[in-house]
Amino acid sequence: MPDLSNITILPAEDGMISLLIDGQPLSEKYGMKFDPSIADDLKALAAGQSLKLFEQFVFSHADLNFEHAYSYAVGIIKEAEGYKAAKNFVYKITASGQPPIEHIISKQGAPMTADDVREFIQAHLAKSLSNYTDLNCAY
Repeated sequence: MPDLSNITILPAEDGMISLLIDGQPLSEKYGMKFDPSIADDLKALAAGQSLKLFEQFVFSHADLNFEHAYSYAVGIIKEAEGYKAAKNFVYKITASGQPPIEHIISKQGAPMTADDVREFIQAHLAKSLSNYTDLNCAY
């Protein structure tokens, strides 16, 4: 396997690999495994570039014109001194017949913590129920 400084590659019996950054697995809970070619993709990154590894769907909603979807994405960023995991809360809006537009939701420029994401979801749910939804009448 290529030298990836602070990334440890663990081969699995099925031919896939697991990745650890600074000894920490990227997704213990879900047991993510990757095709071995990902090592070449990571090695090819220039400083400042990133590679999205996977995303977890959180919630979505639609209005008359758009579908709004939220997910939590995990990727790896190559920095001058090594690699680091990047976890981001991502918003994707899709208009009918148009390609989706994605952007990372941050809290004053910093990645959102798990508590920030929970607070965001609760606030959006409360706003939807109070401002946009009449539970006595569906349109």
